[in-house]
Amino acid sequence: MNYLTEIYRYRYFWVHLALSDLRARFRRSYLGVLWVVLQPLLLTLIIATVLKYVFHQDMVTYSVYIFSGLLAWEFISGCVNFGAMSFLSAEGYVKQVRLPMAIYPLKTVLYCTIIFSMAFMGFSLYAFLLQPDIFSWNWLYLIPFLIVLTIFGAPLAMISAIINVKFRDFQQFIGLLLQIVWYTSPVFLPREVFNQPLLRDITAINPIAALLDLLRRPLLDGLAPNFINYALVLVWAAALWILAAWMLNRNERKIVFYY
Repeated sequence: MNYLTEIYRYRYFWVHLALSDLRARFRRSYLGVLWVVLQPLLLTLIIATVLKYVFHQDMVTYSVYIFSGLLAWEFISGCVNFGAMSFLSAEGYVKQVRLPMAIYPLKTVLYCTIIFSMAFMGFSLYAFLLQPDIFSWNWLYLIPFLIVLTIFGAPLAMISAIINVKFRDFQQFIGLLLQIVWYTSPVFLPREVFNQPLLRDITAINPIAALLDLLRRPLLDGLAPNFINYALVLVWAAALWILAAWMLNRNERKIVFYY
């Protein structure tokens, strides 16, 4: 409880760090924060254009499907990628001021949440222009989804940060790891592909697939989310939090010596 109190005490500091990262990302950029929307939108159009001939999907419906998947994926991959760098980029603070180490990965999660929120506004406008009848009261399920997404992403950022500050090779390994998860999750491939016999069992325990279903059922299908998916994601999140807490407890006072 004392540790959590310390994290809350320095909340303005790590909020400032997250906003500082956001400003640094778009400094001297002509389009600025518009890139938050343009990057997933352009990638969506490229993937949808290429794969519509493979899977014979309707371009409008398929592009909205892909765009929604990229929103969740960018959050998760951001927690892993930026989380891995959170201790390294905060070397000056870590060496000079003794603060709860968890605040550095947590500012990464806040940063990814801000990016997700801005990108989602772009997605909403895109969906409204292409499918105006897609909106329903079920979109309110986005609120619990974002909470669950944050709960799942935070320990990923912490685990990545600790491993990467100890073993710098992890930073090179992350790309391969994320590529494996990317292709084994329904981020851009049609959901029915993952109902095939060889993939069904893997997908059933894949928390990324469950998160995508939690996002897409209310947004795209106008249905309430499947609460089994909530349970699956929260079980994974609990396991990740236990691992993150154990790793943080073992390495909290040693991190300054890993530089």
